[in-house]
Amino acid sequence: ARAFFAAPPDERAEVLVSDPQSDGLACKAGNKKCNSLFAEAECPSLVPLPCDLCCNEPCFCRDCCCILCSKTIDLKHGGYSYIKCEAMLNGYICGHVAHLNCALRSYMAGTVGGSIGLDAEYYCRRCDAKTFLVPHVTTLLKTCESIDSRDEIEKILNIAVCILRGSQKSNAKGLLNRIESAIKELKCGTSLEDIWKVKETDTVMSTDIFHNGNGELGPTNHQDLVDDKSCLEVVLSVSSDYRSEYLKIECEIDQVLQSLRKAQESEYKIAEEQLCSQKVYLRHLYQQLEKERSELPDRSSGNEADASLTAVLNRVNQIKYEVMRLKEMEEVANGFGRTPKGVLKEYFGLEIED
Repeated sequence: ARAFFAAPPDERAEVLVSDPQSDGLACKAGNKKCNSLFAEAECPSLVPLPCDLCCNEPCFCRDCCCILCSKTIDLKHGGYSYIKCEAMLNGYICGHVAHLNCALRSYMAGTVGGSIGLDAEYYCRRCDAKTFLVPHVTTLLKTCESIDSRDEIEKILNIAVCILRGSQKSNAKGLLNRIESAIKELKCGTSLEDIWKVKETDTVMSTDIFHNGNGELGPTNHQDLVDDKSCLEVVLSVSSDYRSEYLKIECEIDQVLQSLRKAQESEYKIAEEQLCSQKVYLRHLYQQLEKERSELPDRSSGNEADASLTAVLNRVNQIKYEVMRLKEMEEVANGFGRTPKGVLKEYFGLEIED
């Protein structure tokens, strides 16, 4: 077993303090809701494993204090956030608990390589026993069906994903797919009733598609089709997990829309840059025109006056030309796809292939 490091008393979670004299039984951590207060009545035959490590700490209780952080566990929603080691050693039960998040952060839960070698399992630091976590995750999924808070459900499902991700076990992979689908539907705003209802119908539909109830491939009135090997191969090539296929399509559409948005944002940025540049240039030309007009000699003639007048007229023509160019540039208001290719090439530097 590994060494135990208790957290300082001021870092422990706040709990309801019990009075040993008034309650008869007392939790070492002072937790009135501690499992140890009821464990003897529920399982009198289970004797806890003698522990001279963590359990020697004055405020540590193996039944309600995390072996990794020493803080008390939360029994909310059936205690989904912790795992209890129920390994039997020489007739004694380990009984130590740990927060799942603590175990995951410490690489003592989930799928971990190296010397520990976990595959969707929990490793108890006290007794070195491993607990298979797929049944626990299945319980988490059932717990979610009784919860109304979408935030709480997502929190629980995220823990489940962390536990199952990377597992090589087929049942863990299947469960992970279900949970990831549920999370996606949750974020899309699907009603909770529909999320869990679909989960129930998945198995029924996949069974009904390929079996008629007698263990034979069905439907029975089209057995002649099934007998044809080529038809059978076509049928079996279609995924029975229709929800998984639909979610793939949904993801593809989301990616297309995101790409379109990025493309449109890019086009908008190009148009904004060029149009604003033209606007600034025209403002400069108008300022030049105003200055040149103010410098025209009053009622005078001669070479100097003619030159000033010519400069003003040239500036006016230049402004007219740039305004015409601006009008052509403004055709992008219809979208780059509907803008003449010549305009895109000349004013925005875009080469559009046929």
